[in-house]
Amino acid sequence: MISGFLFDVAALPNVPGASILDGVGEIRITNLGTTLMLMVLAAWVTAIWRQRLPVVPLVAGGLLALVGVSYVLLLVGAFSMAQRYPHRVRQLGVLVGGLIMVFVLREAATAWGGALAWYFTSRTDAQFEGAWILASFVWAVLSLGMTAGFILLSRTRAKAMQNAHRAEKEHHRADVLTEQMVRQAERERIARDMHDALAHRLSVVSLHAGALEAAASSGADPYRAGDAGQIARIVREQTHAALQDMRGLIGDLRSGTQTGSAAPASMRAIAALLLQVRASGSDVRPYVVIDAAESASTLFDGAVFRIVQEALTNAIKHAPLAPIDVFVQVGPSSGARIRISNPVREHRGSAVPGGANGLIGIRERAAALGGAAWIGAHDGAFIVDVSLPWHERDEPLAKLEA
Repeated sequence: MISGFLFDVAALPNVPGASILDGVGEIRITNLGTTLMLMVLAAWVTAIWRQRLPVVPLVAGGLLALVGVSYVLLLVGAFSMAQRYPHRVRQLGVLVGGLIMVFVLREAATAWGGALAWYFTSRTDAQFEGAWILASFVWAVLSLGMTAGFILLSRTRAKAMQNAHRAEKEHHRADVLTEQMVRQAERERIARDMHDALAHRLSVVSLHAGALEAAASSGADPYRAGDAGQIARIVREQTHAALQDMRGLIGDLRSGTQTGSAAPASMRAIAALLLQVRASGSDVRPYVVIDAAESASTLFDGAVFRIVQEALTNAIKHAPLAPIDVFVQVGPSSGARIRISNPVREHRGSAVPGGANGLIGIRERAAALGGAAWIGAHDGAFIVDVSLPWHERDEPLAKLEA
């Protein structure tokens, strides 16, 4: 602001009558010049508001240009206006360019504008020479071009900062969404594990409790003491195992990690699972061939077990004591093929209620590992048929744990 004020004070000789020039380089300020100096000071004070009210220095600079002092403050106001109102740049350019052209043409045709030539030549008539007239036009064009360049640079920087701010916000939003998706996936995993682990245990308990209830209602005693003891032992073991599973899964919910307290989810536990189902009274006809289970990924290993477990649970709930055909073949070359079927039976009052969440979980597990699942009734049998591609241990998966 001080530099601009001093520049305009030096430009006072541009206005006829503001100063007295002689041929030896001396200058004397007149009363008009003193008045104009005060006007220049007041005009440059408005530069203080160039950020909040850029129109004020723009108008003040326009007055100085019309009076004939200089158009420096006009360019400063135009730059501030362009920053504040970028959509007005075209109209602003026309206005400022027009005022400056009027300023230059007046210098070329009248006595206005003799300061520059006098400072370099100490001659009062030098301003009418062609070289100095051309210099005035060149300086005006350069001033407009520099101002336009600064405006363009400022707009580019502002746009870059806006893009950077927007990118930062989008990055933060993406991080938040990713975190929410991870949490949601973990909740869904725990929910599926809770359903698969507990539904199987409780289905076995319900099956035997229903048998005892039916026997008690009819007054019959189809169970000998040893059979009743066996049923009671199974109910106790399954209830205890269900409680252990519940403790482990609640621990997962609290810590956000797998505590290992729940029932093991591994292909190597399928044999024990089939023995439990057979001990509950179901006629299980298994064909299980598992190769290289130790080299399978944790997700693949657990998914195979949970799919078999849920399919058996579904059979126990909806076709109690019916024969269950179990086909499980797993290997690195062929992946996993799981096919479990049981006769379709009409639901009875003692059947365990279900919400089809387990079957939905089977489809979700298969989809998460890039496999396929077909579930439904066919030729009098209810079939769960799942195919999974092999996943090697430590192999990166495209999806979150199911």
